[in-house]
Amino acid sequence: MPLSDKAVQEFKDIFKKEYGQDLTDAEAREQGERLVGLFEILYKQAQIEYQRKLRLKKEKIKGFYLDPTEGPYTCAICRENYPGNDIWWNPKGLRCRDCWRNIQKRIIPSLTYRSEDKTWIQEWQLQSYFSIHPSTRRKLRREGLLKGRDLKREDGSIYCTVYLVKENEEFFKKYPRMPEIKVEFVNPKKEK
Repeated sequence: MPLSDKAVQEFKDIFKKEYGQDLTDAEAREQGERLVGLFEILYKQAQIEYQRKLRLKKEKIKGFYLDPTEGPYTCAICRENYPGNDIWWNPKGLRCRDCWRNIQKRIIPSLTYRSEDKTWIQEWQLQSYFSIHPSTRRKLRREGLLKGRDLKREDGSIYCTVYLVKENEEFFKKYPRMPEIKVEFVNPKKEK
């Protein structure tokens, strides 16, 4: 969305006040239009979420599969992408058809994306966060130190394994998480 000259000047003034830097008209216009674009995306998503919540209230349901024209969306549990008609939506998040079926069968609790690392972890995190090689992971599962919940498709094939934190406390004591790498971003234009 093109910005008016007045909006560009206001953006330049705000930027100067907040960051102490002068922007050219072209820079201010580009950054301002990007900011407006971001807010348009956020507003559209807020409208979609609002409509979905209204549907829950109106139809007195706990969730629903999205429209086939929507998507693709990423499942909050297995992280696979699916079209809308294969994604179950409720206020706790998006789940694929298979993950939703595993929740309904009580193989796993109703996990949410935001609770990751505090409530549950996946296999890739064992290698990335705990330096556990896949063969070591299999050995630890055989020994019973690591307890995973295998999620299965309708045909019985395992497509994802979830490790609940409360079921693996002994494992986490023996294998603490590696410290996070701190990344510091430096603005080369900023004066010292």
